[in-house]
Amino acid sequence: MRLTLFKKILFSMLFISALMVLGMAWSINDSFQTGLQKYLNHGEEERLEIVSEYIAPYYSEQNGWQGLTPDTMLTVLSQVFNRPRGDGNEPKKARKELIRRLFKRIVVLDENDQPIFSQRKSKSTNEIIKVPVIYQQKTVGWVTTQKRYVIPGELESTFYHQQQYNLMWIVLWVTLLSFTLAWLLVRHFLTPLKRLENAANSLQEGDYLTQIDVKGEDELAALSLRFNELSGSLLRQKENREQWLADISHELRTPISVLKSEIEALQDGIRKPEPKYIDSLHNQVQNLSQLVNDLYQLSLSDAGMQFDLAESVDVQQVLATSCSQYQLRCQEKQIQLQSDFNLKKPVYIKGDKKSLTQLFSNLLENSLRYTDAPGLLQVKLKLNKQQLQICIEDSAPSVPDQALPKLFERLYRVDESRSRLSGGSGLGLSICQTIVKAHQGEMIATHSALGGLTITIYLPISES
Repeated sequence: MRLTLFKKILFSMLFISALMVLGMAWSINDSFQTGLQKYLNHGEEERLEIVSEYIAPYYSEQNGWQGLTPDTMLTVLSQVFNRPRGDGNEPKKARKELIRRLFKRIVVLDENDQPIFSQRKSKSTNEIIKVPVIYQQKTVGWVTTQKRYVIPGELESTFYHQQQYNLMWIVLWVTLLSFTLAWLLVRHFLTPLKRLENAANSLQEGDYLTQIDVKGEDELAALSLRFNELSGSLLRQKENREQWLADISHELRTPISVLKSEIEALQDGIRKPEPKYIDSLHNQVQNLSQLVNDLYQLSLSDAGMQFDLAESVDVQQVLATSCSQYQLRCQEKQIQLQSDFNLKKPVYIKGDKKSLTQLFSNLLENSLRYTDAPGLLQVKLKLNKQQLQICIEDSAPSVPDQALPKLFERLYRVDESRSRLSGGSGLGLSICQTIVKAHQGEMIATHSALGGLTITIYLPISES
């Protein structure tokens, strides 16, 4: 039989409830029986005190207890333990038999703890009730009897069995009530888990719009909230994946279509294989190759495969090398490249030198490509507490306000037609964002005071 969580919790609660009810029933029954016995023994003690008062006058200092005879003792017991039943007419034979039994059970001891009559003395003092006999303010003997550990009379026995019968019914009703309450409570508490199971089945079937109605603030409610977040995350990933595939298809279709049309023109004789047409084909192949390389690098960065962050890298040296490599190209485009590195000594970070070189090259290439001539490109490096702050800002043109948060999205272009003409794939800044995150840093895009765009990068400094 498959034990579900509902059955496990239900059986556990029933088992615990049954143990508690049985334990309480046993404790109550034992306490009641002990209390009843103590009550009866206390009554016996009170009667023995009366017997002690009745037999005290039969003692004398000269003769001791010679004045107390068995017949006298039977008379005293008859007076003290007179318990009429029913209408008070009890048979004399039954009455005499009761008194004889009392005479055998009640033992009178002298001051030396020796029985006055030929009766057997109890060996254990813990099992007897012992009342002193006082004569002229002096203890001259004892009246003892055996303690009761069973219910003696018919009336007491009937009362005791009636209470046991009532307790049995109370146990049965409490057990039934515990079962009902346990079933209802377990069903109520596991309702969120049932909803969670149904939602998980829907999610497994591909319904990413599944959401759970969350009620309360307990652990199951928190788990349902995490499930809703997971469902929303999977939905966004599905939409991003579909958009990603659509964008890639669109990006690949453009250079392939141009290549196809130009090759067909050469095949049909519309164009002759002149150098300018071959150069055009070569440029399209280069654009396509660059796009494929960017896609490959981005896929590697997503998998976390190409970064080796174990080495200490001097960021100032890497950035200065990148700026010197772009100095000539900036002059050719009439863009002034200014660098400002005010660090007094090298500052190292734990990172991958190759990927950091690619990061700075991509950012400089992006600024060089989209800055109008004559223009200005400034690169600044400074120490900000325990972080390196790198600012790359350029002159006009800038980007719209609504485009700033989207600059690091894959295949996003502010001006698609202009980007294609300049050879951009829309993946450069996305790759830069991946590299910065891999180095536990942060990259922000804002408007520049020069009229263009400012890319600010924060990289944590190595403690060593």
